[in-house]
Order: sequence, then structure tokens, then C-alpha cells
Amino acid sequence: MFSNWAVVGFKDDTGIGRMCQDVQKVLGIGKHLVAPSERMKTKEIYPPKEYLMSEDQESLLKEMKGLEGIICIERLHWNKTLIPSAKKLGLKIVCVPMWEWFRGSDIEWKDADIFLCPNQKAVDILYSYGFKNVVKIAWPLDISNLPIRNIKGPAQTFFHNAGLVDHDDRKGTSILVKAFSRIKNPDLRLIIRMQKESPLPAFDSRIELRIGNLKDPAELYKEGDTAIQPSCMEGLGFMVLEPVCCGLPVITTDARPMNEYVCQPQMLVRTQIIKKKSFAWKAASIKHAYLTPPSIPNLAKTIDWCSRNDLTSISEENRAFAKKRHGLTQIRESWQSVLTPS
Repeated sequence: MFSNWAVVGFKDDTGIGRMCQDVQKVLGIGKHLVAPSERMKTKEIYPPKEYLMSEDQESLLKEMKGLEGIICIERLHWNKTLIPSAKKLGLKIVCVPMWEWFRGSDIEWKDADIFLCPNQKAVDILYSYGFKNVVKIAWPLDISNLPIRNIKGPAQTFFHNAGLVDHDDRKGTSILVKAFSRIKNPDLRLIIRMQKESPLPAFDSRIELRIGNLKDPAELYKEGDTAIQPSCMEGLGFMVLEPVCCGLPVITTDARPMNEYVCQPQMLVRTQIIKKKSFAWKAASIKHAYLTPPSIPNLAKTIDWCSRNDLTSISEENRAFAKKRHGLTQIRESWQSVLTPS
């Protein structure tokens, strides 16, 4: 279906790397133009379907010959020769923007033929800058690789996937530790997973901290009754969307795009009154990129509610959401209708 297309981005364990992997598998993308990783090690490259990009335009043109289009994850100008090469070959240039790093005043965004947004938050940000070539479309999440979880009864074991803890602690890991410490039930358990060690507030023996990458991301969701992802900001939001699609109840922040995936009011945590400037705002003047931290008392209350109430119906609702929105047939048909209309 998309064998003559390429995806552009990292090949590593970052969110962008995961996005590239999903696009290739679900849509059948034929080539991966790999950008050298910035925060992690680039995984092994397997020619001819993968090519580690350099700024040598002749080599890049050779690798791109015969393509119909490129799908750039988060950025367009991964290097100075990519977009000029695509234009020279007459390729369709598609961008999947991450709203929290999208500075719409930058002239380079005019090079995109179309923007594909995985949530309404991203759509609204692009509209605010005057872009019209914008389509909201469900992300091609590989739900076939996710475990099917049928949760019945109250939650006893919670888990939180922090990933790489950044400047802003965007996943709300420290906030979660503080909230969990307020809960008195000695029988509850919380598993926190991090890709690399990072400082945390003091915590008790009910919290288990695990450091390191898992070979298969699906392993993140095979243990525990409820995911807690109290994010202060998300672009796509894998750590919210994926457990929902597994059928796991998910506690998250009542702010977009998190609350676009979690629809049960009792699982949404109120935000703090004051919004905070994010690292993207401070470092790159992304004025709309503010943090929406969840309320610590309300987060604790929500965790306690999950430990006392039957979560069966929430689990069933989440699996139904996954099948309806991220089924393979629906995803392929929607992307084909946008990128290769008849």
C-alpha cells in the first residue's frame, strides 16, 4: 500500500523512533530514512530498506529515487539536503507535527504539502497559525503487538512509565510519587519504569523503581492493574494511548491531548490552577507550549478510587475504543484516503 513511501526519523527507543516503527509496520512503508539519534544510540541499520542519512545530496537522491512521498516525524528539515532532494524528485512531503515543538512562525513549515495530526490539540495549534493543509487522523498504532488485558475488580498494582525524564518531568513522575505517598493503604503497589535513572522525591517500600529499556515495548503493559500517566504535556502520548488500547484503566491529566484518549471522568485528574512554562517555551520560544500539571491531592484521590471500585467496565470500554479507532483496516483505509486519494 505504501511500499513506495519513506518515513523519516530516528531508529531508537525514543518516541520518534517508536513512531517510525509503527508507521512502517502498520502501513507497510517501504523505506526508513534514518536520522542519527540525539539522546540514544542509533540501532543497527539494515540496507536497502533503511538508510542512515548524511548531508551528501547525491547519496540521498539515490536512496529516494522511485519514492512517491516522505512522512517526516516531528520535523521537516532533518538535514539540509532532505527537503531539497524531495522537491527535486517531486515527492509528496508529509509532516506529523508534535505541537509542543511547533513554532508556526518558522518559514520552513511552508515546505509541507500536508500535516497529519494525531490529536485535536495539534490540529488546533496549527489552525491558530493559519495553516489549512491539516488533517486529524488516528495514529497507526500497532495494537497487534500489545497485550490484551481484561481487568476485573479494583486495582491493587499500579504502574507508571516515565521513559526518559526530561527537564520538565513531562510525564509527572515526581508528582505521582508525592501523590502516592498520601495514600495510606499498605497493600497497594506502584511500579515506576525509567529508561535512565533520574532524581525522585523520597518514597516508601510500596514503590518499586525499575531502570532500563525493555526489548519489547509490549512488556510495559503485561504487569499491573491500572496505568498512571499524570502527564503535564504530551505530543502524541504513547504512554497514555497504548495502555488504553490494551484494555487497561488509565489515570491521566484532564487536559488535551491526554483526555482525548481517556474518556471516563473518574479517571481524569484536575489540573493545578497555575500553568507553567515548558522547556520548549523557554528554549525555543514556543509560546503555546505550557505545562498543565495535575493536582497532587486529586491524583491521590483518583488512585484511591481505583483501589476501591470495580474497573471491569472501564477495561471493556478501552478495548472497544482500540478496536474502533485503531483497527488495522480502519487505519490503512484512512491513511490511504488522505495520502493516495483515488
